[in-house]
Amino acid sequence: MRRRPLLAGGFALLGQALLALRGRADEEVAVPLPLQMELLLKVASYDKNLAARAPNLVKLMVLFKPSSSGGSHVAQLATRLLAGKLVEGRPLEVSSEHFSDAAALAQRIKEQHLAIVYLAPGFEAPELVAIAQALSGLSVLTAGALSRFVQTGVALGFDLVGGKPKLLIHQKRAKEQGVEFSSQVLKLAKVIE
Repeated sequence: MRRRPLLAGGFALLGQALLALRGRADEEVAVPLPLQMELLLKVASYDKNLAARAPNLVKLMVLFKPSSSGGSHVAQLATRLLAGKLVEGRPLEVSSEHFSDAAALAQRIKEQHLAIVYLAPGFEAPELVAIAQALSGLSVLTAGALSRFVQTGVALGFDLVGGKPKLLIHQKRAKEQGVEFSSQVLKLAKVIE
């Protein structure tokens, strides 16, 4: 008899702990992923430095944290959605990799000549700050699945404003990463300095 209340209490505590662990790692994206991928490719084509970064082939990496089930799912879906697409008439090569640290990411970008890095949900502010610092001076467009990523780590993000998708551009970060958006894109976006 006594076991039942203990088990019931134990399951209740376990459930609360699991909910607490989900936290940011399984945040839902505000803008549906298919629309994010469509917008990402369109906005990338308005980067004046894309041709220099990717003259024949645009290499895009979807970055995720293995510890984030939501991020892993988004990475898989994003990779499928981007398969076979073009950017400015150039073929798009998509890869998906797990995040280990910011320095290793910067090295991969250099070695693989990546033009775009898209971050899936699951990243925390300190990781985003480290990524931004490691990528400063490299020529790469960073984009993120969650609007909060723009505040701390990526150049491009997406949000819903009044039920409509809105581009978010961190202008300083874009410049640090060798990205120069045309005025047409900047007019449509919420620009963060």
